[in-house]
Amino acid sequence: MIKHIIPVMLSAVLLVTGCANNNIGKTDKIEGSKLTYSNLIDDKTQNEIKNILIENKIEEKQANYFIKIVQDYNNKSDINKLKTSKNGFTSIKTQQVPYDEGYLGEKWDMKKLNYMDFNCRLTAFSIFKKYVNSGEKFKGDDRNLMFDIDAIDNNPISRFTKEDVDKFINLYVAIPVENSKDVEKHAQAIIKEWEKRKISFVKNETVSMINVLLHAPEDNEVFVGHAGILIKTKDGLLFIEKYGPSLPYQVSKFKDKAELKAYLMDRLDNNTSGDGSSKPIIMENNELMK
Repeated sequence: MIKHIIPVMLSAVLLVTGCANNNIGKTDKIEGSKLTYSNLIDDKTQNEIKNILIENKIEEKQANYFIKIVQDYNNKSDINKLKTSKNGFTSIKTQQVPYDEGYLGEKWDMKKLNYMDFNCRLTAFSIFKKYVNSGEKFKGDDRNLMFDIDAIDNNPISRFTKEDVDKFINLYVAIPVENSKDVEKHAQAIIKEWEKRKISFVKNETVSMINVLLHAPEDNEVFVGHAGILIKTKDGLLFIEKYGPSLPYQVSKFKDKAELKAYLMDRLDNNTSGDGSSKPIIMENNELMK
């Protein structure tokens, strides 16, 4: 998708497909910008990230499962053939990795798997689900999660229990908001709605869930257009994400939250037509990330 896609169309695409990937192919070099990232290609880097998760109190079972879904994607997509993919971490002078979305999409289509791969939300939830509490079962319209649910039901690697599915839907289904461009106001609406749904987050000193909600003014709602897991390390921050439904897993290094926010906003803040939507709302657990 191009950078200046019509926001209404972007909202529709994200509601259907899962994760925002509208800056793919953007290779403009921005002065001073730099991204250090890994696609978890090699065993050494996979084990390194797995051990970091475990050291930061993510259950070993979930850490192992994350590496398993990474390996499943890598094997099915032949990611090693991409010029962007290298062992370990690599640095580039752009804020986004220029993935060949057409090639990767064709790989999944050619294999005729008849199921969706995990997207950003499913990946983040799979890692962090033990730190999310949900006291309700959502009973409304869950149309924005149709492909997530398809992946849960039909992807052979899915390991979601009924309790997991109920919790996932309750967390990620779209949230009604007033028609406003005020990010703070939307954040408060998100917090109140999660409280209404009895969604809460268990405190982990070094690991948190990042959910980036996009505003769809035509529907008076916000929805999670992208999600990932943030880990504090002695050297800075690691951000773990599935870049898009047919796109690679990615772990990126940032020195602080300001760098992470700039990365996410560069990718997701694409409203240039003045349709009335707000800027993306970046939530760290149940708080607006500053």
